[in-house]
Amino acid sequence: MDLQAITLKAAYKARGGLIRVKLTVKSEVIEEIRFSGDFFMYPEEALEKLEEKLKGTPAREEEILKVIKDFYKETKVLTPGVKPEDWLETIKRALHAGETG
Repeated sequence: MDLQAITLKAAYKARGGLIRVKLTVKSEVIEEIRFSGDFFMYPEEALEKLEEKLKGTPAREEEILKVIKDFYKETKVLTPGVKPEDWLETIKRALHAGETG
């Protein structure tokens, strides 16, 4: 069992802009996550809500995507040119090939 927290970073260029992520994973669960980049999200404060929803999510693609899709349904957030799969792709890049740091 992995008890050590690992911090990972990655970036992904979605149609609507660049998404960067920095996340901490411990015991295969997302402990902390922060997004940045040049994308748009309306309302803007929804980004913090997405980050909060992802905390505690197992670091498995299908579970991450479900949380993101549920977030879109619940909040009716608008992200021009960025879809749930783009957030997942950014997180996947961090989990599979991100820089430690």
